[in-house]
Amino acid sequence: MFTTILHLKALAIAVISSANVAVSQSAKIGQDNLKITLKKQPAAVFQSTDSRRRLDDDNSHWKRKLLANEEISTEAKLLLTDYFNNQYFGEIGLGSPPQPLRVVFDTGSSDLWIPGGGCSQCGEHMRFNRTRSSTYSLVDSEDAFEVDYGSGRVLGHEAVDTLTIGGLRCDGIHFGEVSYEDEVIAKFKMDGVAGLGFRGLSSVTKPTILELIFGQNPTVPQIFSLYLSSDPKDTANPSNIWFGGYDLQIAGNNASWYYTPLMKRSYGDFKFWAIKMPNFKVIGKSGDVLAHMCSYGCFAIVDTGTSGIGIPSQYFTVVLNIITENLDCEGIVCSNAKVEDFPDFKFNLAPDVTLPLRADDYVICSRWGECVIKIQSMNNEEAYWILGDVFIEAYYTLFDIENLRVGFACDGACSGGDWHGKGGFLELDPRTSEWKAFTVMSGMIVTLVCITTILLVLSYTDTKKSQYEHV
Repeated sequence: MFTTILHLKALAIAVISSANVAVSQSAKIGQDNLKITLKKQPAAVFQSTDSRRRLDDDNSHWKRKLLANEEISTEAKLLLTDYFNNQYFGEIGLGSPPQPLRVVFDTGSSDLWIPGGGCSQCGEHMRFNRTRSSTYSLVDSEDAFEVDYGSGRVLGHEAVDTLTIGGLRCDGIHFGEVSYEDEVIAKFKMDGVAGLGFRGLSSVTKPTILELIFGQNPTVPQIFSLYLSSDPKDTANPSNIWFGGYDLQIAGNNASWYYTPLMKRSYGDFKFWAIKMPNFKVIGKSGDVLAHMCSYGCFAIVDTGTSGIGIPSQYFTVVLNIITENLDCEGIVCSNAKVEDFPDFKFNLAPDVTLPLRADDYVICSRWGECVIKIQSMNNEEAYWILGDVFIEAYYTLFDIENLRVGFACDGACSGGDWHGKGGFLELDPRTSEWKAFTVMSGMIVTLVCITTILLVLSYTDTKKSQYEHV
């Protein structure tokens, strides 16, 4: 048996609603340490709410079409669903004909896994039906496929089929066909994970997804770009991943890429989209430097499978204490605060790229003063920092395979996510169906409490009456 070292690393960032329920309790889940090089611990924050998806109907694949994608020449541009700025996922097709499945495109891993049709404990996830694919084959191996996240795992076996991403076809993709998911994994919004890392991270998907895309589609430029909107309701510029292309106009009329080279810290194949970070600073509102770290150089992973900013444990406590000084905070959750109370970050990347991250890029607050800081302590032997979705929301990002580098877009001076604004408070709108559902549920709860109270009173009265008559 082998264990695949996938790491879907979703931070447990509380979704702050107008109900203002259990914010601190949800956020505390995210304080569990994540291990970047070993086993990961995602938190149970992504609760599936799509009632249209049936658990016991393999034919549901045929009722569901692939999301609209934009084909430009031989490139593939896919729209991504933004789930409260904590998880971004898009649709792939697996099999012949392609069956649609929703996956997180994770640059921090290199394997593809999806739920199989026989998975009885895969929550509301869509299942892949092998019997409907003419190109499916099972890998004859005694080794089981296993992904262990620490707080949850998936089990299955290795299989081979055809992968479709937008207009691109990849024959002979090796993937994990999952037959069991732990409860936490089963509640995630996406169906599976499509790793976009390098071969050194892969356990079953060899060749990797990137190798197949660009090897079997040689006219496609060996790049992909990722734009993550910070507003889930943004229809003008929705979140997207683009294999073979990019659109700098998203970042501004005069935008350009600021490149930083990839670093390989071990022998053998490349693993992570890892870059060198010569220093990191915490900047106060008056421009003074509150903390200066990594003077001897640190390394960071650009990781679309992590929601926030991962900070090595030896730095995390110092950073947290500085940014929460004089505030009423418990860990990463603060009360009676506002975004303006927090300092900015400044990341310096090799060779000479300086990228600020504003407080409103990494802190989210409700109108009642409950704030969640989207940073996470990382316990990993190589002391990697993690530049997750929070960072990519602030900077339109280009992954350049051919030149082994990462580019971040800035329109003139780099200034974090100021160029596209924010989506406002993450809370329930009274006009939405979610609010109506909450109102109905609240009414039901109040009714049940009243009924229960009445029954208890009646029961108590009958008991006392019985005791009186007995006497």
